[in-house]
Amino acid sequence: MTPQNTMERIASLDLLRGIAILGILFMNIVAFAMPEPAYPNVNWTGEATDTNKLAFAFQYLFAKERFISLFCVLFGAGLVVFWERAQAKNYEPFALISSRLGWLVLFGALHLTFLFYGDILLNYAVCGLLIYKSVALDERKLMRRGIIFLSVGMLIMVLASASTFIEVDNDTGASMMGYPHNQESVNTLIDSATGSYANMIKYNLTHGAALFLALPILFWIVGGMMLIGMSLAKRGFFLRGMSNMAELGFFTLGTLMSVAQLIMIFKTDFSVDFWFMAPINWVGGFLLILAVASRLIKIVTARPTWLMMFQYTGKMALSLYIFQSITMTILFRGILVDDFGLWPLEHLMMIAAAMTVIQIGLAYWWQTTQGQGPLEKLWRSLIYKNAKPIPSTTPTVEE
Repeated sequence: MTPQNTMERIASLDLLRGIAILGILFMNIVAFAMPEPAYPNVNWTGEATDTNKLAFAFQYLFAKERFISLFCVLFGAGLVVFWERAQAKNYEPFALISSRLGWLVLFGALHLTFLFYGDILLNYAVCGLLIYKSVALDERKLMRRGIIFLSVGMLIMVLASASTFIEVDNDTGASMMGYPHNQESVNTLIDSATGSYANMIKYNLTHGAALFLALPILFWIVGGMMLIGMSLAKRGFFLRGMSNMAELGFFTLGTLMSVAQLIMIFKTDFSVDFWFMAPINWVGGFLLILAVASRLIKIVTARPTWLMMFQYTGKMALSLYIFQSITMTILFRGILVDDFGLWPLEHLMMIAAAMTVIQIGLAYWWQTTQGQGPLEKLWRSLIYKNAKPIPSTTPTVEE
């Protein structure tokens, strides 16, 4: 990939970004509608029905670690594209990237505080600030460094999950992650997440800070996937995809790994922390999403107008991400606050599906009538507000 051919939008990046922003709500909606412990485990109260568990299986195989991994890869690829475009326009690329990420830190901090403790913008921006200068490395070094980072992160997760087998005193009989919760603790958790807006902000800051403090661990996984995304962008992956055999291999191995971990979660009746914390599904989901991405890249490269509805959502992914938080907060913390913490997972999946249709329609209308997404436009204006192209040193030749 060269700076010249990145000046135009890459349809596959818009497509994949659009699918990722729509898909991530199928995980995040649980955190909007339920106390934090319900996010990883549908059986958090020990009362999950068979229908709840079936919805969990769908969510686990369709969304869990899939779209977050895809976002990491796309974030890294986006840094490469932005870097090349900055060079092509004669801007100092690293200064522009640091400005871009700095504003994203602010957006993420505001989003976390006032809307959603599960914000990803802040952590992504901080990870980006730590690795963005790697964008100048060649594709092989980026891939090697990404794999090393990812391996370190997975090793940390293996050690953390293995530590759950260490016996600890626990009078309640709950696992180390706190499952199952009795009714008294459920009520306490619900009370802490609802009530006044000030109470919600306190809840967001408490749980958001916990996620941010986990960044030294998550950095290796998130940063590793970003580095791999950079390498894939430089290899032309987002223009050609991978071979059919590689697609099949990644998809098969990724699916088998995810299904194996899901089986063990069910086999142990949602009660063994190790099977929730083990990174098998992280790796499986990463391989699977690369295979699916490759197939979609081939489709949109051959037929650029196909799947255009997802490209529209991808062009305003930041705006839709905040739109999700605003609408879900109003819905679950305002209109339906009396039902907070009581939602069956299958109902939440249906709401997420309905929101998908709404977002597709909104993106189509906005893109065809207004153009650039509102937050994308604001972000771009802030980045370039004080940026000036580097004066050309090429001498002019008079005829």
